[in-house]
Amino acid sequence: MSSGSDVQTFLLDPQSNSVQRTVFRIEAGRKYLTRKLRLCNFGLSNSVGNGAAGGDGIYFGHKGVYSLISKISINDGNGTEIDRLTGQGLEIMGIRLASLPNSMEFSVGRQLAQQMCNSVFVGSLSQTTLTETARKDDATLMGNSLYIDISAMLTYLQARYISDDALTIQIEWIDPSVLGYVYAFTRPPCLAVDYVLNPALKVDEGDEFGFTSIVDDRLLLTTPSIDRRLQSYFNQYMNRLFYFNVGRPVNVLRLPLSRQNEQFQITINGLKLLPLNGIDSDSKKLHFLNDLNSKTNITHYSSYVDGVSNGQVRGLYNPNLGLDYAYPSTLAGSAGAVFSWGCVNVSKLIGQDIILQYSSDQTQVSADPTQCDTLVILAEILKSYNKKTGVCRYSGI
Repeated sequence: MSSGSDVQTFLLDPQSNSVQRTVFRIEAGRKYLTRKLRLCNFGLSNSVGNGAAGGDGIYFGHKGVYSLISKISINDGNGTEIDRLTGQGLEIMGIRLASLPNSMEFSVGRQLAQQMCNSVFVGSLSQTTLTETARKDDATLMGNSLYIDISAMLTYLQARYISDDALTIQIEWIDPSVLGYVYAFTRPPCLAVDYVLNPALKVDEGDEFGFTSIVDDRLLLTTPSIDRRLQSYFNQYMNRLFYFNVGRPVNVLRLPLSRQNEQFQITINGLKLLPLNGIDSDSKKLHFLNDLNSKTNITHYSSYVDGVSNGQVRGLYNPNLGLDYAYPSTLAGSAGAVFSWGCVNVSKLIGQDIILQYSSDQTQVSADPTQCDTLVILAEILKSYNKKTGVCRYSGI
């Protein structure tokens, strides 16, 4: 427990904890800051690595320590689910972490989030290297100082400021087989809650709060070009839409990528959302992402190194993950893989029709769907929650 002039921080133990799920509960009646809920005071050990004895280091992909979570949700005192991130929706954390400044990616961000290195060092005008070095910030060497920002994951908590409502936080941990090693917590995580002491700081006014929630969808690319209706978003108001290709099973970490001559277009009610041919180049894709989300590190780095020495440049190499960020053999097992995300601004109520068009030069193996690419969609859908009635609804309905 610690205190300041306006807030007092308490560490809450979980109500229940297992290798599959951890549950915390904040009781009603006492004011707390919703934007500063975080898990802390826990660490990891690698009990088994690659089928052998344990002791190997733990390194994460682009989602960092958030890779441990398979689902996170918050419920009100009556059990109504207000907001959640699950499945591919958690990929939004990779985008948010890549949006940190280069200097923060190298130091504080790298240690707190434990994501694969997204910072570069420019030694000269002709040389760029990754700041990642072997055995740097191994998660098992961080002691019990790992940190997960709950409020950064769930936008409902960001839409609020001060609340005195009951809140249940449920975290489901990912199966170790997905990460490639059997991890264990050195001790259960605590939930840090900042309770408000200053009587001048009031609970948020109003009963209803609007926010955006991530709703994900996946499309199997059995052909190089698809023209597909998205049925997951009818009668919903969509803000931004993120997309990326996760390639094939050889892309073990499911890193986001794009293909050579990739094209992307959205059609709503018969009208194309993007001008001309849509997003049809690396530079345009990066431009949309930086303008509509924020400037990011690393994405589309192959734009700067591909094509040199007959396309055999390895690009930036991560010694801890054994990955070449701009080299097809380790990213996706085929030519033209580029580490990147795409983003478009929709800002429309989806009525009867939303059609996604996607194509690339990548040949798909339709006879074996498990060897085909998968396109992932992350859509920001407008929701609202009324704390008085306990009703949570999509705002387009």
